[in-house]
Amino acid sequence: MLVGLVSLIALTLAGASCSGGARETTPSAPEVAEARLPRTDLRLLVVTDMMGYLEPCGCTSRPLGGIDRLAAAVRAQRSGDVPTLFLAAGDLFFDGTSHGVEAAEAATQEIWKAETIADVLGGLQLAAAVPGPLDLRFGARTFDALAERASFPLLAAGVQIARDAADPSTPAAAPRALQSRVVREVGGVRVGIVGLSEMTDVAGVIASETDLMEAARREVAAVRSEGAQLVVVLARAQRRTVRRIASDVEGIDFVVQGGLDTAEPHLPADTGAATILHASHHGQGLLVVDLARGERGVWMDASTWTRTAERDRLRAEADTLRARIGEWERDPNVSEADVVQQRARLAELEERIRAVTRAPEVVTPAFAARFVELAPEAERDATTTGVLDRYFRRVNEHNREAFASLVPRPAPEGQPSYVGTQACGSCHAEELAWWRTTMHGQAYRTLQERHKEYNLSCVGCHVTGYNQPGGSTVAHVGPLQDVGCENCHGPGSQHVADPQGALVNVRLDAPEEVCVRCHNTEHSDRFHYPTYRRMMMAPGHGMPSAPAQGAAAEGS
Repeated sequence: MLVGLVSLIALTLAGASCSGGARETTPSAPEVAEARLPRTDLRLLVVTDMMGYLEPCGCTSRPLGGIDRLAAAVRAQRSGDVPTLFLAAGDLFFDGTSHGVEAAEAATQEIWKAETIADVLGGLQLAAAVPGPLDLRFGARTFDALAERASFPLLAAGVQIARDAADPSTPAAAPRALQSRVVREVGGVRVGIVGLSEMTDVAGVIASETDLMEAARREVAAVRSEGAQLVVVLARAQRRTVRRIASDVEGIDFVVQGGLDTAEPHLPADTGAATILHASHHGQGLLVVDLARGERGVWMDASTWTRTAERDRLRAEADTLRARIGEWERDPNVSEADVVQQRARLAELEERIRAVTRAPEVVTPAFAARFVELAPEAERDATTTGVLDRYFRRVNEHNREAFASLVPRPAPEGQPSYVGTQACGSCHAEELAWWRTTMHGQAYRTLQERHKEYNLSCVGCHVTGYNQPGGSTVAHVGPLQDVGCENCHGPGSQHVADPQGALVNVRLDAPEEVCVRCHNTEHSDRFHYPTYRRMMMAPGHGMPSAPAQGAAAEGS
């Protein structure tokens, strides 16, 4: 054994020597040293694409966001003596979800939600926001009422709102132009804020639009002439348009981009002129940007966040090259000269990794950006949590009465209807007992505990046969509470009436397209059909029933 062990060590050392020794060992990633700003003159707090989200869906693996967490984060960033400016870009009040009912039927719930957002963000001293086309979803009167309710300006240069063509009660009047810009003084710094939005006409209420490049040049020049020392453009536009504005319009310091509707925050994008900022969507995080002002010029990005991402990118490239070098060293068809050349390239990459992790010398003007993720464990603002609770209770009571007359459509003649899981359990007792232990079997209760069983955003995925013929509706659930057998296997009235007959419209297995109606990326981020299907297999439910205890003992 000793001889064998010594031989193994010798062979290992010989192999390491032949293959370049430590060069094949992946080095640990060096820590990124923080680059400290000489001072912080101003702090920008940024949210993008709120889209009417008050809180995350609790069905995700790690629910991010919540306007009460956002409120706590904003207040925490203001707790010191650094002057702060809170800004928002992108669709603010509404998203495009239909909730399975007509838009007019969902209007009350959605408008109350938008009013809650306006109130909370106003209480957080939002300085300005640029809206998006979805904010016009319920027409000009609703938009005007929200704009009047908000204690912050909604900016969109060149956009004019006409009267609702479908609303004869609205007095005919000249189109109302949205405010284009505003100048705020924060901590002795005059900040010019310009709003630009590609407000495509979603509701027949846009009277006119303008070329965003032209509007940007005009409004930026205007705020500079009004004494703005720092210019921030809030833009709800396509990525290409925003980049053109940032790189080609003189006088802009930062562009906050909305309209991306992506969960991933983007690193600050250097265009050679203005820097583009983005902060995720649905209020899942807060972008914090500390500024150290200096002479006007291109801002230096001193963010640890940016350099960490660059380190990781270089490290991934180096790891790939290191593995390839190991393959080339074992390949007799690759020349030693080529291997040496690639080793030199690897050494260069490793030096670049070390260089990017060293703290650079900061030259003003400079900024340091960081993304504060609003994780489930993040602090909540108690006052805002109370506002949310009152909103959900109010919506619940309203919808219970408002949708009382919305009864399920009857199933067509000759077609099955839904009977509820208890009816299935009269024959399938083992399956029923198992189902009660699952999340599906407790789905409706989770809504009742949170005063959301009549909430249009939630109920459809917590009941059986929602909006289906012979199924359930918002306020008519009855025996179809929870996610029951028939959501997967189909309506069972014909099978219950004739258990020994053909399984008319009863599936033995649930296809993936049935599951993803609710298990989508927004509500079930880890959903993987084969994995979840296996989780649903249990004794008596897709698997042989467990033997009785006596029978098992007898067989042993």
